[in-house]
Amino acid sequence: MALYKTHAKFNIFFALPLILFGANKYLDITFNNLAFFSFSFTYATLFMNPDLDMASQIKLFSLKGLLTIPFRLYSMIFKHRGLSHMPIIGSITRILWLFGFFYVLGILIDLPSTKIDFYKILQKEAFIYIFSGIVLADGCHLLLDIKRA
Repeated sequence: MALYKTHAKFNIFFALPLILFGANKYLDITFNNLAFFSFSFTYATLFMNPDLDMASQIKLFSLKGLLTIPFRLYSMIFKHRGLSHMPIIGSITRILWLFGFFYVLGILIDLPSTKIDFYKILQKEAFIYIFSGIVLADGCHLLLDIKRA
């Protein structure tokens, strides 16, 4: 199993530029969609990766620790290298967990717009690029885990 820094360096300095080069050369993608993809890929690499099933072990009062707050309970429910490390399914569980966390948080602090229309979200083109960024970042993470196993 590769270390966090190894995953981050591989994804951000090797995989992301390679994917962006290929997407720009062979696909007709707007700059905005490439930006959505790049942001989600980077966020998934640094703060929403398959190793969030160990988030409760990260020091809370640090930047990474604070950004893992939504996943503290997640790490107590899911065991390491379990569902979180399954291609695509692991990504979906973390995305749904994050949506659920902020939905419940919105209800608790009584935000007026806690009604989320998931159908409209799924229709947006940007969602496809955001989701692809998360899934591909997780795939690169899992690729390194397999290589090191």
